[in-house]
Amino acid sequence: MKKLLCGLTLFAGMAGLVSTSALPVAPAQDKKGEAKKAAAKPGVIEVNEGKDGKFRFTVRDSEEKFLAQSGAFEKREDAIKGIETLKEALAKATIAPAKK
Repeated sequence: MKKLLCGLTLFAGMAGLVSTSALPVAPAQDKKGEAKKAAAKPGVIEVNEGKDGKFRFTVRDSEEKFLAQSGAFEKREDAIKGIETLKEALAKATIAPAKK
């Protein structure tokens, strides 16, 4: 009988710890929160001069992961104009199937 009572007390104590412990946010809710944070932080477009003296821009997402890189431009100003043109085109673009 003593063993049974000790076992029940131990079980009840453990159940109390589980039920009263602070549980973390559910994973699905946590991912939604992370998505909102990521959406709030903008991506970045970097303009760099290559070893060949030409300028290219690189597009990175909010986590600084590489997305795309441009071709070469003779001047930094031309690369910036290319960025502005790309922004305008993407704002109105639709996704089309690949040409065969």
